[in-house]
Formats: sequence, structure tokens, C-alpha cells
Amino acid sequence: MDDLTMDLVRLCHRNRDGSYGTQTNRRRGLTAMAKELSDFGYRLPAAASLKPKHVDALVERWLDEDKSDASIRNRLTWLRWWAEKINKPNVVHRENSHYGVAEHGEVQRNRAKTFDPRKFQSLECPYVKASVLLQVAFGLRREEAMKFQPQKAMRGDHIALQASWTKGGRARTVPITTSHQREVLYRITTFIKGRGSLIPPSLSYVEQMKRYEYQTHKAGYRNIHGFRHTYAQQRYLTLTGFPCPLAGGKAWKDMTEQERAADRAARRQVSAELGHARLKITDTYLGSAFR
Repeated sequence: MDDLTMDLVRLCHRNRDGSYGTQTNRRRGLTAMAKELSDFGYRLPAAASLKPKHVDALVERWLDEDKSDASIRNRLTWLRWWAEKINKPNVVHRENSHYGVAEHGEVQRNRAKTFDPRKFQSLECPYVKASVLLQVAFGLRREEAMKFQPQKAMRGDHIALQASWTKGGRARTVPITTSHQREVLYRITTFIKGRGSLIPPSLSYVEQMKRYEYQTHKAGYRNIHGFRHTYAQQRYLTLTGFPCPLAGGKAWKDMTEQERAADRAARRQVSAELGHARLKITDTYLGSAFR
């Protein structure tokens, strides 16, 4: 057990707020966060070392893992408890919406993000810039966009993501359907020049992830995972000819039979391109057709 985990357990033992079940869930949740922070390369010596950058890193990971709004709200509640007990309440923002998460009672929040060229230009590391471009153009996760190797991935009409780059080790392909995507690939290929992935040769994956987080946050990015949502919604529109429910499109009850068939087919296609094993997860990106 590392120092942070031990300190969090002690913090929970000293502060027995709530029922036994509440205390147990909180302790398990906080110790899991300590493990996640360690995986990111953050070696916090004590619970009092928590900073906003750690909170941002955790939330971005949960978004990357497509946790539900309710699940992330629970985790944010535990984080706020942690921050309160160390007398640093401002470490965690008071509004869940700050992190792109729906508030309690809000049916669902559209997490899609609009690309801001000014923020992008303020990124200093060209490798980080290249990764962000991939996230925007192909809806990739952060890890996938960092481990991307153009010389191995690029095909004539699609990119092939290797299992070692993806969540859950599931290889997949993403079609190249626009001139913008081809421009992005050309720009990245020109930059890399066969040198491997979008992780600098002198840095490890964890080190580059820290650089990525620092620079994107410094540039004003929050919920950069939202580019993946934008990709999904744009693909749905292209495939069906109408917007998805979360972007103001029709609910299932208002669709014609032809529109319902197009909706089902688009969800299957988008799910495959995003790399999801369960079709239900697309509801997070597109909204439920049954609302």
C-alpha cells in the first residue's frame, strides 16, 4: 500500500461521516483514485497533496472510460469530501458542469466540444498538438492518439488501430471519409517522418501524458474528451442525414420506420468506430432514442 492510499484510509477512519455503506463505498472509491493517480505517474506523499490538476486528470480518465454522469457525480462527491477534510475545498470545482458532467436531475448533458483554433495554437509541444488533431479528426481516446504510429496505422481508406494502443486491447479500424482527416494524417506523417509514435523518443508514455495534461489545461481545455463526442455526433449526422437526439434530433417515438432503421444502423457503425463492445454506450454520445 503506497503512502497516499494509507493516508486516505486513515482519513476515512478519522472521519466516519454517513452510514456504514456510505463509508465503505467512499473508502473504496478513494483508494481506487489513489491507484489511478499512481498509474498516471503522480506520487502524492499524502492526502493533503491533492491539487486541481489531479482532479482534472481523474475526471478526464473517467470520461475516457465512458463512465455515466451518475457514476462520475458519485466520484466527485468523494473527491469533494476528500478536499473538505484536508481544508482545501476549492481544489474541486463546486459545479459538476465545470467538468462536463450533468447535474443531478438533469437528464443528460451533451459533452460535445467545438474546436477552438486559438487554444490549439497555444499548445507548445508539437506531439501534443498532433495528438489533439487526431482526437478531433477521428474521435480517438487520449492514449490512442498518443500511441498512434502513422506508418503502421494508415491504409488507403481507413486507419487501423493496433490492440496495444486501445482500451481493452481491441484492435479496430476507423474510416477516412473527409479531406480534413487526410490533411491531418498528412500533417502528422510529415512531422513524424517514420520516427514512431506521437510520444517523443526521450519520454515515456506516463511522462508524455503528464505533458499532455499540463499543456492542454494551460491552454484552457476542459473535457477534451468532448471531441470524441463531437466526432460521434458528426458521423451519426453523416450516416443518417439527421441529427442525433442529444444534438436536438428526434426521439424514437417521433421517428418514421425508415429513420429508426437508419438510427440503429448508425449507432452500430459509430459504436464500432469508437471501439465499444456494448452498443448501449453510444447513448452517452448520441442520446437515447427512447427518451
